[in-house]
Amino acid sequence: MNKTFLEYVAEDIISKYGTDLSRIAVVFPNKRAALFLNEHLARLAGQPVWSPAYITISDLFRQHTDLKTADPIKLICDIHKSFTKCTGIDETLDHFYGWGQLLLADFDDIDKNMADADSIFCNLKDIHELDDISYLDNEQKEMLARFFANFSDDIDSELKKRFLSLWSHFGDIYHDYNRRLTEQGIGYEGTIYRKVASEQTLHLKYDKYLFVGFNLLQKVERVLFSRLMKEGKAKFYWDFDEYYMPSPSHHLNTSPSQHLNLSDFPNELDNTDPDIYANMRRPKRIRFISSPTENAQARFASNWLLENERYKAGRKTAVVMCDESILLPIMHSLPPEADKVNITSGFPLAMTPIASLVMLLFDLYTLGLRKKGTTLNPHYLKKLMAHPYAHHLKGVHLSQVHQEEVHQPNSPSQHLNTSTPHHLTTSTILHHIATLIKQVGIATKPEGDPLTQESVFRMFTILNRLATLADSGDLLVDNTTLRRLVSQLVSSSSIPFHGEPVVGVQIMGVLETRNIDFDNVLLLSCNEGNMPKGINDSSFIPYTIRKAHHLTTIDNKVAIYSYYFHRLLQRARDITIAYNNSTDNGHTGEMSRFMLQLLVESGQKINHYSLTAKNHPTPLMPKPIQKDEATLSKLQQISHLSPSALNTYIRCPLAFYYQYIAHIQEPHPDPETIDNRMFGNIFHRAAYLIYKDITDRSPLIEKAHIQAYLSNRTLLANVVDRAFQAEQCTPNNGLQIINREVIIQYITKLLKIDQQLCPFSILAMEEEAKVYTQLSFTIPSEGALVGGYGIPAIPTQPTCSVGALKGGALVSSAPRTNAPTKQYSLTIGGIIDRLDILTDKQTGKPRIRVVDYKTGNQPSSPIKNIDEIFDPNNIRSKHSNYYLQAILYSLIVSRSKRWNPANHPVSPALLFIKQAPANHYDPTLHIDKHPISDVTVYEEEFLTKLKHTLADICSPDVPFTPTDDRKKCELCPYRMLCGL
Repeated sequence: MNKTFLEYVAEDIISKYGTDLSRIAVVFPNKRAALFLNEHLARLAGQPVWSPAYITISDLFRQHTDLKTADPIKLICDIHKSFTKCTGIDETLDHFYGWGQLLLADFDDIDKNMADADSIFCNLKDIHELDDISYLDNEQKEMLARFFANFSDDIDSELKKRFLSLWSHFGDIYHDYNRRLTEQGIGYEGTIYRKVASEQTLHLKYDKYLFVGFNLLQKVERVLFSRLMKEGKAKFYWDFDEYYMPSPSHHLNTSPSQHLNLSDFPNELDNTDPDIYANMRRPKRIRFISSPTENAQARFASNWLLENERYKAGRKTAVVMCDESILLPIMHSLPPEADKVNITSGFPLAMTPIASLVMLLFDLYTLGLRKKGTTLNPHYLKKLMAHPYAHHLKGVHLSQVHQEEVHQPNSPSQHLNTSTPHHLTTSTILHHIATLIKQVGIATKPEGDPLTQESVFRMFTILNRLATLADSGDLLVDNTTLRRLVSQLVSSSSIPFHGEPVVGVQIMGVLETRNIDFDNVLLLSCNEGNMPKGINDSSFIPYTIRKAHHLTTIDNKVAIYSYYFHRLLQRARDITIAYNNSTDNGHTGEMSRFMLQLLVESGQKINHYSLTAKNHPTPLMPKPIQKDEATLSKLQQISHLSPSALNTYIRCPLAFYYQYIAHIQEPHPDPETIDNRMFGNIFHRAAYLIYKDITDRSPLIEKAHIQAYLSNRTLLANVVDRAFQAEQCTPNNGLQIINREVIIQYITKLLKIDQQLCPFSILAMEEEAKVYTQLSFTIPSEGALVGGYGIPAIPTQPTCSVGALKGGALVSSAPRTNAPTKQYSLTIGGIIDRLDILTDKQTGKPRIRVVDYKTGNQPSSPIKNIDEIFDPNNIRSKHSNYYLQAILYSLIVSRSKRWNPANHPVSPALLFIKQAPANHYDPTLHIDKHPISDVTVYEEEFLTKLKHTLADICSPDVPFTPTDDRKKCELCPYRMLCGL
């Protein structure tokens, strides 16, 4: 490999200034290159060297001003104050924050390019203000004329009015904002740079300033460079290649800036030396590799390092990430042979356990507060308890919370103690969470894990910084914005890795590669959108005005990344560039424009390869669970089964095992979202509250009772809100408010349907309507088979005989079979939504209805026979599970002396609220288009099938098998256990 750029710089410095460099400052765009240059100076000198000072361009500006760079959030808070003062618009900081960042970026750009803010933000309605634009050239004047022409006509357009209203105040905001910051002795980067560049005299600390490896210069930098050069204190070292220098045939975006730099600030190195500035066209090994995923590229990095033993080249080998989010998979994929690695990007703070703990705490103290801040929501408390650092916390009663208490709304462990913020202001939340994080830091210190300690320190610093702003009254935001701010700060923070930066394979981002040369380069994620990085033109200042006033445009941003790309490759000999060719998850599958440019213009031979996955995916087939002694023991302990349990078994016996034998709980839904189950619960509770109110006053429900609710929407809404509270849910976001309105509509529809039935009586509802029966059946003894679905029948007669329901209990006589049998007895039943009695319009006689409310979709067609109820293929297509529950409850009620002493006919009814017509709707269940006016007609057939199912469940020879219908698995909470 030829000498690196920094080696040439080191040679020139030694030859011109000797070994006493104490009065010299070397200025870099970033810090990393200083380490490499310092090593070169020490090696080339061959004797002790008085090192120069190494500073960044930011350091140079900050050294010559009394202004301090303000906190980014503090800057937004102050620009918000100037905005409200100058516009009179009472915009909250929450709503302003996003475009406050945009406005600050515009101000920063104006100052760094030393533009006239008043000229930029001139009043577009008064075109005559543009009369004095002699400082602009003809091209700039033409650009402005085209832009302002848009506002000469149709100025009354609402959109233009709003734009002009804001635009006319931007100049005032700019001046008021800078005055406000100066009074506090702070500023943003642009205003600090501009102030230094505008100073008439600067007290320079060093005799010489050597500017190394700069590229696109902003106006403040050019002004400072010019002043120092005139004073004989500045020298310049430019890093470029003649490949992308200006020429008639060239179109690389780096050219113009390099041309201006070399003209105005002469190069200390020889521009004509081909060893320094003609490396791009030297023979190189270049490969383009397409990859189906980002992780595949990260894994490929390991093979690339091992190939030709590139890892042995140490710091001459670099893995460069255009997308730094793949750092972790790269770290996990590094081969053991690469024992010396330097990572410049730092470990993302967002990936540490302390970051997830902070987000859980914010959820708990914002979304998870109930009853005006006196209790904690069990859902959020349980999530916090599951965190590995939870046992270190004091102040949220975690030590007293037990698993069973989480489900009890009135558990004393859920009450906040004195250490929890009672007045939930921004400041109190931040101080409280910061205190808890400090506790974690103290508790984990003896473990000696440096990553944990560093992450706790970084997080504590962020929270403290925000708390200070909140205490001063600068940060006035709601809890949602506060959480977003914390998340944003955490996402942009990283924990530095400690080690020897100039030793080992270098793993770095694109920006860290400036001024550093490598022999072997692997450039990952080089997609359009990553290289150039996230180029957008978001600004309040339109492109034409930016162009006219020499502000930064999208063209400048592309030029910068074009320079980074080509400079990284110019001295490398072995180059591999990988990109993601998939079009999933927001990826375009398009290689970077710079890669295409390299193909067309470089003249280099470029080979193309593709990464393919060697592993062949095989469909996972869940295995059945055999009934061993432990399983049979748990089965024998089951004394009660609900219709839901039976339907689960019919749908998938393996899911029944997970839920009722292994007792694996389903994941608890987020209480801030309303899933189908919670939606149904709220509807059921609202219906119960209405009819409970009516029946407490009158045993017979009349039309007037229902009309009282239908004519008073406020009354209906209050009932629905009470139902929400019963589910510990408050409709406080957009989706919940929509659900609330839908439930009100559903309740209204239910009342209108019921009004047509009046008068009728409700016998019981919900918890009051518990119905159960003892069901006896026989199964073969262990080793024998039982007749049932999919089970060969050994007995000469049906294993389960149908007895009679007497007093709510089924008595069964065991039949004679060819195999020994065993007697089982189970309690079957559950809770009925509504049990009512009305006059049948056909017979004129009383009829009892077992009503089940359904808020989902109605089956497209009714079942044709009882067999279909127990057919697992119908559960999804015909909702046969609804039928099993309704018919079972109806059979129990029909033989119950308590609920049906007069032996009235009983009908199962499924009331599908969503699709029910407004008039003459009869929810009575039908079998093959025949309404079930008396459920006892189907009693014998239904109970036979039911007992076959129970026998299958309890039989030792029938395993818990998975369903064959994979569509059922899509919404199954246990699909992960099956590997699906």
